[in-house]
Amino acid sequence: MIRSLPGRGKRAGGRAAIRGKFIAFGVFGAFLLGACSDGDAGAEPKETVTVTATATATVTATATATVTAKPESISSQKDAALEEAREAAEAAGYTVSAHNANEGDAEPSGNWKVCFEDIGYGTVDYGAVEEGALCPKKDGGPLTWPRIPGVTGTVYAKAVKALVKAGLDEENVSVESVYKDVSVSSADVEGDADGYTVCFQSPSAGKDVKPGTEAVLTLVEGGSCPSGKGTYQDRKNDPDYTPPPPPSDSGSGGSGSTGGSGGSGTAQWNGQCELTSPAGNCYQAGQFCANKHLGMQTHNSAGRIIYCKQRADGQRWNYS
Repeated sequence: MIRSLPGRGKRAGGRAAIRGKFIAFGVFGAFLLGACSDGDAGAEPKETVTVTATATATVTATATATVTAKPESISSQKDAALEEAREAAEAAGYTVSAHNANEGDAEPSGNWKVCFEDIGYGTVDYGAVEEGALCPKKDGGPLTWPRIPGVTGTVYAKAVKALVKAGLDEENVSVESVYKDVSVSSADVEGDADGYTVCFQSPSAGKDVKPGTEAVLTLVEGGSCPSGKGTYQDRKNDPDYTPPPPPSDSGSGGSGSTGGSGGSGTAQWNGQCELTSPAGNCYQAGQFCANKHLGMQTHNSAGRIIYCKQRADGQRWNYS
């Protein structure tokens, strides 16, 4: 009879139990490797996997991926309308914001002009000014407008070109005649844009050109402008015109009583002017004279003879 030694059975049973646990963990480990690896390195991340074995072991595997799309490059939108710039930037994948590039807190609208742009990664901020205004030298500067140019003395064609360049709409430029008795229409001027001269303009030079500004050009056909507008080219068309009395023939015989006035005309002057203005006043040297008086003479209020002659500055009364 073989007797078992004390404690030998326990040791054998213990070793068997330990081997059993190692086998269980080996199976458990192989199971985990199979669950966490499918042999494809480029596959999408898998869902969370949880495995619980008899030995009370828990393993959790999690995978996530985040991808941010790079926005397309966008060209400069300076001088473009804000709405157009916004649409172009959003189409390229940008988030758009806008602010008033002038002093003040007015909110930009779609027709404002882009003056400044700050382009970041996926974002762009536009600084804009009111339609027609000038861009400030720096963001947040004062609001300024183009100025009306001086166009008097130039032909109509050049005047309109200068006004449009300053920001006026050509449709807002109208014409009128410098004379009351001469009509000038837009059709007349457009047919001979270089044949009319600007004598007066409104607004005057230096005024602001804001949206909707209208301009009036007072014209004369040819190049000779009168000293003022609203006159008559032919004085006989003036309702207040009074025909002058016929010239006096007294003293034309050259009698010996003429005296030695030295040609001043005062010796035979009877104190009345042969030709007078519609208001009844004597003409003076330097004043304009009518076409019908060209080549004629009369006395001025001082008794001196004056003559209606053509000069470089128009028809005027002269001493000689």
